[in-house]
Amino acid sequence: MESRSRIGNEATLYHDCTISELTLRQVRNTREEDLAPFGLRMDVFKFDGSFLSLVIDLPESAVDGLRKNHILRMDTVVETEKPLEIFGRLNIKYGPNVEQVVRELPLDGSDMIVEFDLAHTKITERRLERMWMDLIFEGPEMNEINLRDITFSRRPRADF
Repeated sequence: MESRSRIGNEATLYHDCTISELTLRQVRNTREEDLAPFGLRMDVFKFDGSFLSLVIDLPESAVDGLRKNHILRMDTVVETEKPLEIFGRLNIKYGPNVEQVVRELPLDGSDMIVEFDLAHTKITERRLERMWMDLIFEGPEMNEINLRDITFSRRPRADF
């Protein structure tokens, strides 16, 4: 697999392997609790690179009305063959700048929730252009990773 492989219109897989033994497959979600009809399965065998990242482009409407008082939430359902560190890096482009906020996904179950509080960013609200999420997989060698669902939402912070 090439070091940059586009998956549909909204996702791209990046890695820096010289020898990558990596397969991607769309799989039908059949469990009763699965909301998404399909998921993405990555089988990683030999992996001699330093990073594996799945970049998800959020729709243009995701930045419409976005303010620093918003909290963005990412709900994921991920199953792995063996424990794996996964990080979510939210990227917000405003003008020539890109703000990045990184959170580690919890390892305590297949349903993982992380929140990104925009109050601590330096974004300029009137210059927002686009957002994307990097899912970064640390040490993915010899692992099967099933991304069953990823849901993004936002809400304003309550004023106290």
